[in-house]
Amino acid sequence: MSDSKAPLPTKVQQPQAIQLPRSPPPQTERQAPLTSSTKPGPAAPLVDVDVVPEDPTPEALELVVSTKDTDNRRNLFDETEPLLPPPEFTDYVADSYTDGSGNIVSHDRHLNEDGEALYRFILEHASTRPTLLAKCKGSHTEWRTRQVTRFEDGKNITSTETYSERVVDFDFTLDVSASILSDPQGAPIWLVGDKEAVHRGRRRLEVDAPPKISLDRQDPPPPDLEVGYASPTPPNRTWRRRATDAEQKATASWRERRENYGYAPWVLIRGQIRGMEATVDAPSDELRDGLVHSAHAPAEHGGQWYDDSFVGHPTKTLRDWADEYCASKRYLKEFNFEKVTYGWNMGALRQAIEATIRNNYAYQENVEVSFVTEGNRISIRAHNWFSRMLGKKWLVIILWITLIYPLFIWPFWKFSSRGGGPWEVAGSAFALCRWVHLPDSVPGETVEEYTARCGNMASSSRGPMPKKLILKATPRGISQLIGKREGEWFQEWEETIGSLVRQRYSDDLPLAAPLGSDRTIGIGLDGYYPERDRMLRS
Repeated sequence: MSDSKAPLPTKVQQPQAIQLPRSPPPQTERQAPLTSSTKPGPAAPLVDVDVVPEDPTPEALELVVSTKDTDNRRNLFDETEPLLPPPEFTDYVADSYTDGSGNIVSHDRHLNEDGEALYRFILEHASTRPTLLAKCKGSHTEWRTRQVTRFEDGKNITSTETYSERVVDFDFTLDVSASILSDPQGAPIWLVGDKEAVHRGRRRLEVDAPPKISLDRQDPPPPDLEVGYASPTPPNRTWRRRATDAEQKATASWRERRENYGYAPWVLIRGQIRGMEATVDAPSDELRDGLVHSAHAPAEHGGQWYDDSFVGHPTKTLRDWADEYCASKRYLKEFNFEKVTYGWNMGALRQAIEATIRNNYAYQENVEVSFVTEGNRISIRAHNWFSRMLGKKWLVIILWITLIYPLFIWPFWKFSSRGGGPWEVAGSAFALCRWVHLPDSVPGETVEEYTARCGNMASSSRGPMPKKLILKATPRGISQLIGKREGEWFQEWEETIGSLVRQRYSDDLPLAAPLGSDRTIGIGLDGYYPERDRMLRS
C-alpha cells in the first residue's frame, strides 16, 4: 500500500502566493506546527511566520509581528538599552487637620473604609509626643461700691450699691514636655482591658466580658513581680454587653488613681478587677523590658502593691479595632486614639506646687493648679457632610440657639442605631521616668555588688560633673531609673514658681525653662559645678 501523504511545501515557493489582508484580524492565533500525520488541504498552504518575504509591505510586517510568540518578542528590543527603574512607592496621605488644642482630626473617606489605611495612619502619628502643661492661677474677691441712679416716681434716686469682683493676681503656664522621654522604638500602643468600661462603638459604656464573672478583689500579688502572671488564653467568644454601675464606678476610680499616681495604663493595682488593666499591642522583647516597673515603688504609695511587669497580650489588636470601626455604618461614628503620660506622682506634685504658691501669695482662697495635656488625641470621624458640620463649633452653637441640636440632632446621635458611636479603646503611652533592666547585671546580686563591679557614676553633658545612678535590685538583676523624677523637676522650678507668684505674672505663653537657668554661665570657671554641689548637699 503506497503512502498518500503529500510532500510539505517549501518556504521559498509559497509566501508570494498568499493574499494578505489589509488589516490584521481581531484575534490572531499562531497555527500549530504540522506533524508527519497531518494532511494539509489544497486550499490551506502552510506559512512560516518567522520568515519575512522580500520587499515586505507594512501590512505583512504587522501580521508577522502580531503572530510572534510572547517570549520571542524580547528579541525585538535592544539588550543594551538600560531598563527604567520601577516607580517609587508612596504612602497614602490622608486628608487631616489640627484643631486649636493640637489634636489631629480627619474625615478622610479611605480611613473610614480601609482598616489597614486607618491602622497605618494611627501608627504614623502615635509616637508624636504630646504637650504636658502645668497651669497655675490665683485670684481673690474684692467688694466694691458704686453709685447707681434710678428713675422712680418721676424723680432720680441715687443709691450706693455693693458688688463683688474677682481679681486675677497671676495666671501662668509651665511647659513640662521637655521631661517626656523619647523612645527610639516608638511609644508603646496600649489597648483597653476587656473588663474596662469604655465606649466600644456605642454611646453607652460597654465591656467585652461574660455577664457572670468572679470579682476577686483580694487577689494576692504574684511571687515574682518581674515574671508576673501567665499569659491569659484568649476566649473563644467575645462578649459585648453594657457595663454595670459597679464596673463603671470601678473604671472611673481606677483612672483617677492612675492619673494621680502616674501609673501606666497596663498597671494592675490592689483592689482592681483583673482584666481592667490595659495590654500592649505586640511589643518586642526590648520594649517589654523597658515597660517593667515603669511607675514608682509600692512603698511610695501607701504600701499598695502593683504589677506592671507582665504586659499582657490583647484579645483584639489595634488592627482588629480599626476593621471594626470601618465596618460600622453609623453616620456620626468616631475613633479616638488617646496619648497618655505616666511615671510621675501628679497628685503629690500638684500639692507641692500649691504649697509653694500659698507661701508666696497673700490671698489663699482661690488657688488653682492643674495639669493639661494638649495634642493628645487622634480623631477619625465619619466621611459625610453631617459629621463635618458638627465638627464646627460655631455652627453647633447656632444649632443649639435655634433648638435644632437638642430637639433633633442629639436624640438621633444618642438613640438611633445609625447615629453616633465613639471608639475609645486604644492609645499610646509616654514615660516621664521609668526603670530599665541593665543587661550586664547578674540575677540575685545586690546594688552594692553591682556598684563594686561596674561602678555607679555616669558622665554628664557638662563634662567632668559626675551623675550618680539610681539603681535597685530585682529578681532579674539590677534596674536603673532613667528620666527626671517629679522631685527633681520641682526642685528646678520651685524658686521660679515663687517668683512668678510674687510678681503677679500673667501670660498665655508657656515657660519652657526656669528663670535664670542659663547653664552656660560660669562653665569656664574652675570648680564651678553648682549641680554637683547641690547633689552633695542633699
